[in-house]
Amino acid sequence: MRCRVSVYALSVAILALAVGLSGRGSKDKVKNENAPIPGRDKEIYEQASVKARKGRYDESRLLYNVVISTYPDSEYLPLAKLAIADSFYLEGGTSNLEQAIGGYKDFAQYFPTHPRICDVKHKIAHSLMRQMGAYNRDASKARQAEFQLKAALQSCQMSAFKPQIESDLKDVQQALGLHELDIARFYINNRQAYKAGESRLRDIIVQYPFFSYYDESLYLLGVTLIEQEQPEEASEYFTKLVRDYPNSEFSKKGRDYLEKLGKPLPTPSNNDPAPVRPGYMGKFGLILGNNGLDISRDGVLLSKEGTEKDDVKGMAKPSDASGATGTRAIRASTRQNVDAPAVSQSAPAAAAQTPAQTTPAADNKSDSKNKKEKPPKEEGHSWNF
Repeated sequence: MRCRVSVYALSVAILALAVGLSGRGSKDKVKNENAPIPGRDKEIYEQASVKARKGRYDESRLLYNVVISTYPDSEYLPLAKLAIADSFYLEGGTSNLEQAIGGYKDFAQYFPTHPRICDVKHKIAHSLMRQMGAYNRDASKARQAEFQLKAALQSCQMSAFKPQIESDLKDVQQALGLHELDIARFYINNRQAYKAGESRLRDIIVQYPFFSYYDESLYLLGVTLIEQEQPEEASEYFTKLVRDYPNSEFSKKGRDYLEKLGKPLPTPSNNDPAPVRPGYMGKFGLILGNNGLDISRDGVLLSKEGTEKDDVKGMAKPSDASGATGTRAIRASTRQNVDAPAVSQSAPAAAAQTPAQTTPAADNKSDSKNKKEKPPKEEGHSWNF
């Protein structure tokens, strides 16, 4: 009996030793395929770019993240981060565009001296502009786009992108002006809430000097002040209307008010034609959300046609990232942090405010006399342009 037990125990011991040795041997053979290998970062980056050109964005992002996580000193690291943001931008859709915004902001934070930093900031605004709806709906994306364009314009005065940024800013402000004017008309015509309408019109006069309905805004502001028994201030806006927009359809009405108030008629400062108004189809397009925005569907590095822009390659050397602390702390992720901070290091402090700080909320613009007044319902907006 003792012999059988000892033989059984010996067999178990031998079996355990064999399993232990085989397990140790298998561990020794395990190899990390993503271990840093000189020159491998370029190969992985090029493989990711091939997949991105074919529209296989999820696979490309995984490979780009291998470059970021495995080769923190690689010259392809900035390009990989930029390509990830571009892939979300090219893919489109609300969720992907928000991811693109987070990726571009993250890139600008780590590489503020990159040669294409102005293009990146411009692309943040484009990501917001692509989410803008009709002028008579929610204007939050338009306000955010305006904020980003102003910040980009302040920090990119010497950039080749400045003319396009200025043009985009005018287009976005046109949509915002229509939003404010639509609500002002509702307050004035439907509610006789002149104080509420005055607040919206003052915002237009101060913030949107290139608004194509600026002349109408001057006229309506004068009317609201007349209704509130402020003729002296009203005459100032009628005078500006008659002087600066002599051929406007509202100019004659402004002159009539000045004559009734006993004010002198100003000499026209120009002979410019009346502001151009959209036609019937243009008005219908605005209702449907066609704001006439000229938005490129190409990213900063990647093109929508499936090509990679050659003028960006090789621009992100390690020296470009040397001024940004924490470069090694970049984490690999196929989904970007959409709340990443904006990174205009050289922009004035005023540019660091949020859109909510620069544009008052819609429900806070009426004074205590009009607290019960509500903005017009979305389906009840006027088509009077």
